[in-house]
Amino acid sequence: MVEKQKIQEWQEEIRAIGASNPLRNFEINTFGQIDLERSHPGGYSQFITGGQTLLSNLVRDPLAFSRALSAARRIKAKSQSISQQYGIETLHLIGGLANFEGDGFDLNIPILLWPVSIIRKTDDYELSLDGPPTVNPTLISSLEQCYGIKLNPAELLARQNESSDLVPVTVLNYLANLAGSTANLDLSRVLVILNCTTAVEEMLADFQTPFNALVEKLIGEPGQGLEDIEIPQLTPVVDADATQSRIIARAKTGASFAVETLPGCGYIQTVVNVISTLVQDGKRVLVVAPRKQTLNELADRFSSIGLAGLATRSDATWVDVVSAISRNEKASASTLEPLRIKRVAAEAQLDSYFEALNSTDPVLGVSVARILRELSKLSAISKPALTNARIPQEMLLMHTDRSAGLALLQQAHDLGEFRFGPQDSAWYQAVFQSQAELEKVIEVAKTLHEQSFPSLSQSLSEFTARVNFNPAESVQDWKKYLALLMGVRDTLDRFVPDVFERALTELIAATAPRKGEKRNQMSGSNRRRLKKLAREYLRPGMHVGDMHSALIAIQNQRELWQSFSSGLNSPQVPQGINEAFSEFQKFQADLDLVQAHLDPESAQSPLVDLSLNDLSQALKSMAVDTQVLENYQARAEVFSKIRELGLAALARDLGRLHVTKDQIALEFDQAWWQSALESVVSRNAAILGFTSGQISNLEQSFRDSSAAEISAGASVLAAQNSQLWKQSLAANPTQAQSLKELLKTRIASFPLMVEAAPDIWPVIAPVVLVAPLEVPKLLASAQQFDCVLVLDAAGIAVAEGIPALKRANQLIAFGDEAIAAPVGFDIEPRPIPIIGSEPEQSIFSKVAEVFGVETLRRSYRSTGTALGQFINREFYQNRIQFLPTATEYLGVRAFNLEVLTQNNRAATTIEGATESLDAELNLVLDQIISHATNNPELSLLVVSASSVHAERIRSAVASRLQARSDLAVFFDGHGSERFEVVAIAELAHRIADRVIFSLGFGKTSHGSVPSAFGQLSQEHGKRYLANLLVSARRQITMISCIEPEEVPADRLENGALLLKEMMLAAKIEAKPVVKDADPMLSDLSIRLRKLGARVDDTFSKDLPLVASFGNKTAVIEPDWFIPGQNRVEKFCIRPGLLTAMGWLYIRVYSFELFSDPQAVATRIAEQLGMQVTKRPLPLFETNEQAFEDSNLAWGDSADSNDSRLRQDKPPHWG
Repeated sequence: MVEKQKIQEWQEEIRAIGASNPLRNFEINTFGQIDLERSHPGGYSQFITGGQTLLSNLVRDPLAFSRALSAARRIKAKSQSISQQYGIETLHLIGGLANFEGDGFDLNIPILLWPVSIIRKTDDYELSLDGPPTVNPTLISSLEQCYGIKLNPAELLARQNESSDLVPVTVLNYLANLAGSTANLDLSRVLVILNCTTAVEEMLADFQTPFNALVEKLIGEPGQGLEDIEIPQLTPVVDADATQSRIIARAKTGASFAVETLPGCGYIQTVVNVISTLVQDGKRVLVVAPRKQTLNELADRFSSIGLAGLATRSDATWVDVVSAISRNEKASASTLEPLRIKRVAAEAQLDSYFEALNSTDPVLGVSVARILRELSKLSAISKPALTNARIPQEMLLMHTDRSAGLALLQQAHDLGEFRFGPQDSAWYQAVFQSQAELEKVIEVAKTLHEQSFPSLSQSLSEFTARVNFNPAESVQDWKKYLALLMGVRDTLDRFVPDVFERALTELIAATAPRKGEKRNQMSGSNRRRLKKLAREYLRPGMHVGDMHSALIAIQNQRELWQSFSSGLNSPQVPQGINEAFSEFQKFQADLDLVQAHLDPESAQSPLVDLSLNDLSQALKSMAVDTQVLENYQARAEVFSKIRELGLAALARDLGRLHVTKDQIALEFDQAWWQSALESVVSRNAAILGFTSGQISNLEQSFRDSSAAEISAGASVLAAQNSQLWKQSLAANPTQAQSLKELLKTRIASFPLMVEAAPDIWPVIAPVVLVAPLEVPKLLASAQQFDCVLVLDAAGIAVAEGIPALKRANQLIAFGDEAIAAPVGFDIEPRPIPIIGSEPEQSIFSKVAEVFGVETLRRSYRSTGTALGQFINREFYQNRIQFLPTATEYLGVRAFNLEVLTQNNRAATTIEGATESLDAELNLVLDQIISHATNNPELSLLVVSASSVHAERIRSAVASRLQARSDLAVFFDGHGSERFEVVAIAELAHRIADRVIFSLGFGKTSHGSVPSAFGQLSQEHGKRYLANLLVSARRQITMISCIEPEEVPADRLENGALLLKEMMLAAKIEAKPVVKDADPMLSDLSIRLRKLGARVDDTFSKDLPLVASFGNKTAVIEPDWFIPGQNRVEKFCIRPGLLTAMGWLYIRVYSFELFSDPQAVATRIAEQLGMQVTKRPLPLFETNEQAFEDSNLAWGDSADSNDSRLRQDKPPHWG
């Protein structure tokens, strides 16, 4: 139950609307009224008959016309301002007055009202009556309240219609007779054009109807804020980020709440999605907003997505209804399911990659992405780790804490383990059971080096030379040679030397076993002959048991001899072969002994397989380089422990690298992370199935399917409404005919539509757009809605929104308290405006307090925001999430300050002399004309802190246009962003491509700076300044007679306090952002710079890496840094926004950047327009360099760091 006191408070706020009420207390105001009572008869007769009449024909006295012309200009400006900002029409002609003061009532009430139109015609205005007369509702209610008299408006209007005069005597007589002797009314005739509204009386009347549960909740106790909510499957009709999706989900549940709409953060977009979702659920929505521009933007947005007429405006009802009917008739059946399936499939594929990249390995507790970053970090160190060693998979988990292994490795280093590597000594990692065994083997090695090897080498060289063998290359060759010579010796002991000269093929066949194939092909006689011949080769007295095998051996010996020999000599046995063979056997035994103690894990060939030169070096190393075996036992014990920890391969590699003690930890980390990568990938090989091209295609597929689904959402909603429309027509044929007849008149309003088709109207207009002050007049209390959306709610008092709230069950309020407040307005132009009492609270703040608030924080302005950091800091506590534009990176400033250094002082010392100096006025005028001439495609708004200066600018522009008619198209164009000059206090929710802010104040005649700057120094000056700054879409140009350093910092107040800092912002250079460097991106930066690109990773905390070449600028984002709360934000909204802001959006992928960074750099360079792979090559190659092409000729040193860069190249880069 709403308390009576609260209702009275609301009623007082309603009565305060307009500051004064000419329909209740009419007063003569020549400043803002046009008196037609003494107008010229010729013009008057034309006017009262409905004709369009020039003001100069109504008021012909020059002095009176001048006053009337000024009043008409003010009335017209006031009417337009109130219409645009509050949604009500105030241009009226009042006729007749009823004064109640004779009975003690402070009432002077006009009797009749006519809507009037006033149109500017060069230096004149055209006036006409814009509709039939109505009786002032205040007169009706006042007569009943004061005298108990019930006035019948129809009877009164019938009296008025009896005469051609606008206020005939019969009207006054009727009222006098109706009042009779009970009232002492003073009735008089008057005809005045002025600004007034009946909205106050209509609002007060609406308060007499009962309040609903929503209003009772609103005046209840503050709530606990908003609870978390699960976001269901939604069907948005335009893009929605995570916050917007959450708002839609809350609206869908029927919850009431507030939405704080920070500038440029997708306000209208969110409202469109909320409304479409509610309509999809079969709900009816009432949208109230004081500003026509907001409602028009909303209607236009629906039209742009194929839902024209879904929201019906009060001032464009006929157009919107016709559009809705056309849409309903043309809509065809549509379904989202196939598109949704396609999008879900794209999501699944995309998720599979990022899950493989970012999911934590269950064994090691790290992800692939983290491993790649850690490896890149190690490689980016000035002295990077170089090891290629791996740690066994089963040992990796043990070394997640590497302290124990590191201690052992450092202990091994202290013992000298890493002073030598396998390339330094043959004794590296030799194995001995005792010190005695070590010494024994060393002695053997020394004997081999000093005696055995030289002696054997010499004797065998002589043997090979004597028999014309090719020089031996290894011990294995010696072994083969000696085996052959020993075999030849055995053969010659049994056979005559001629056996090596005779072809033995037939003899071998003849002596073959009985079942041999060759034997079977030979006749018996021939076989006997050949066997006899074979025995003839035996030495006298010799016998061979197996002649066949002996002949085969001889054949093989001859073939080997021919292959070993460099001459044509037959096999022979040199003298001393037996001694040499014995010496070789002793040498081989010693060599095998040494080999048995050498490194069992060595990748080098065994000693017997080494070339003789290498063997000689190895033996020398073993004989001489025995330092590697110092304190062998202690090192062997430590290495045994190292081997148990699985670090043997790493320790061996550390020896190869000769690492210093402080480098061991880095090498250990490198080995662990490299091994971890192989281990993780072995358990989840899915990551290897993606190439950069495939991932890019997956992202594009998701973007395309998501965009298609959103686009189809509007079609599905249109089809749904179309079906309801056709069902409604079939169910209500009579109403359908009445609706048709009404639309034929081309005149439609909400009440007329309800009267003609009460059951069809909710179907054809599921969404209704009105101003809050229009609600009682246009929407009967019986019309109920499921939800009311209050837009620009920070500028609406609670009382003003109550009529709308009474007609709904759910409330969502959108607003921004930094730029709006329910300050009200003065209904009439006055020399000194009346400042009424302001409401304590806006409906936005009340809803936020009671129900909770969501905040739209991400700015979607593709042109950026001038003074964005200043605005964010001073007005929004750094809550807006801005992204910089490409033009900002290229150095284009969105805020320019122009200071006049001449003629910037007042000419006199009188009060107000510093306001609106001529020099500033002329510069502003030049800027306006220059913009209209050179940039007519961009809208322009001119604002001043001085209302006097703003008026002078308006007059100067009008005068200049008389000589520049070619610019009229610009000044009449741009629709809702039409050129305008306003004082800063009059600015509200305006947007223009460019804003010129002319301060409007100069220095005193003595050169001092004033301590007040007009409206900026007023109570709401800070809000005025915020409104100014968020009005610019592209650029703000400030014109001032005062340097920023001259603005006092101690004598100013309100908005003027921020003036100095704002002006100084034009001179402040952007500072590099401090953030942790990403090793992979840092390496990519170096490579891009070497290719000729300009690269910056400190430009913005929100952009990981920025690169440019020429006029192309790119944002480079890796797949491990993709800001966003969901897939749509990451892969659709962010890339789309950055592209719209002028950036070339480039994604780089972890594995591609890790494995082949140069290829990635080349690809990016070519996208930026660099001809990297198509650079011209010289026709003739030459090694000669002219001096002028040398480093010295250009003043550089002659040295090169290429070799160092090659050495520092991390091993995983190949």
